[in-house]
Amino acid sequence: MRLTPEFVSQRSSHLNALKERELELRGLQIPVIENLASHQGTYDTLNLTDNSITVLGNIPLGEFCSLAFGWGKEEIDESPRLRQLHAAQNQISSISPSLPQSIPHIVTLVLSHNLIAALSTLAPLEHLVHLRHLALSSNPVADLPHYRHYTIYKAAKGQLHTLDYTRIKDAERKTANETFIDPITAGPNALALQLSTSTVSATAAVTAAAPSAFAAAQKSGQAIKGGKGRLMTPEEKRRVVEALTRAQTADEVRRLERMLAEGLIPEGQDGVEEAVPGANGVAQEA
Repeated sequence: MRLTPEFVSQRSSHLNALKERELELRGLQIPVIENLASHQGTYDTLNLTDNSITVLGNIPLGEFCSLAFGWGKEEIDESPRLRQLHAAQNQISSISPSLPQSIPHIVTLVLSHNLIAALSTLAPLEHLVHLRHLALSSNPVADLPHYRHYTIYKAAKGQLHTLDYTRIKDAERKTANETFIDPITAGPNALALQLSTSTVSATAAVTAAAPSAFAAAQKSGQAIKGGKGRLMTPEEKRRVVEALTRAQTADEVRRLERMLAEGLIPEGQDGVEEAVPGANGVAQEA
């Protein structure tokens, strides 16, 4: 369903277990974050868990506060703002570059069980300087080399306290800095720059591959109907990730995206191979 202005304005917030004012929009099969202006400045926690959101963004907090209350920039910076954002169990594969301007005071961000596939996708999180608790578990990105140390180094400018519900130890933070900071310039080293710009190869091969594998699987009769908005099982997620990593072209990625949008999932190993033509040969060569 769409978040229409009428629906959002009628949605009431409540006090959660932490005594925080929460706007709950979970389990509504929402595809896009939109029309939240009527509630801006009235809650501490935004709960978007278990929807169909693909892009994390479009939360215009600053603009709304300025227009609605006539606050200047200094007053906006000091005003109560959204502190907790829960968006687990969606289909998020990208993060808007403008997110830090929208939620500058966010402390907790939960994005587990999504489709974030590249470390470069996490770049906007660097500018969430108040972010202390981040959850990205059960995303394809969490299986990549350097994931934990790079995220510790990058997110919130190295000021995270917990990652994936695990406290960050001083030794981990030291290792992250040694791995990604150039000792001479004190800036990002070659590895950090490489990981931060690997969007095309990683994201296009994984996030884009999702539609390709599914579209091709649909043609071959090896796809199953999953139903729009429902959660995928661990086995289905594994097949989606495998299809994404095997995709070699933008066309394959687009086909996978269309199939996922229709709720289609490759059925078994044969379905994955049929969804991405030539994937078996590529896998054997690798």
